[in-house]
Amino acid sequence: MRTCGMSALALVLWVGTACAQGAGGAAAPPAAPKDKAGYFANSDIQNIWRDLEARQVLSVLEGGTHSINVRIVTPKDAPLAHAASLDIWLVQAGSATAVTGGELLDAKKRPNSDDVAGSTIKGGTEQPLKPGDVLYVPPGVPHGFKDINGFRAFLIRMDTK
Repeated sequence: MRTCGMSALALVLWVGTACAQGAGGAAAPPAAPKDKAGYFANSDIQNIWRDLEARQVLSVLEGGTHSINVRIVTPKDAPLAHAASLDIWLVQAGSATAVTGGELLDAKKRPNSDDVAGSTIKGGTEQPLKPGDVLYVPPGVPHGFKDINGFRAFLIRMDTK
């Protein structure tokens, strides 16, 4: 799993760089290198993030069975559970308290996805999050955020079935 996580992080960084270079949607991102390593300076990553935020780009990569998103979480975002996919949150800035597990109240299936959204989570576990933290949410586990203060993260979602 560690290799998978590191590969996913490298993909997040590469995709972010490719999307920033093709700002405005004019150019398709180049193919990921297969014969050499990639390096991404933190200053470049921060510039890429600001560009994506300014353009309100949330989905960086949609691969059918997986996606990578830039997530700017707000207090109005409903808690969710995914039936057939897992989430990996790579916290980049700000802070929030993740609420996971427990019972998703007022749960309603969202159309065209495996998501179930609710009004709140009852009896969940709370975990403070800060930059550098990683939150792993398996399929079926309710998750949401509270005490949100400038929280932003890369969200990697993968199908599990």
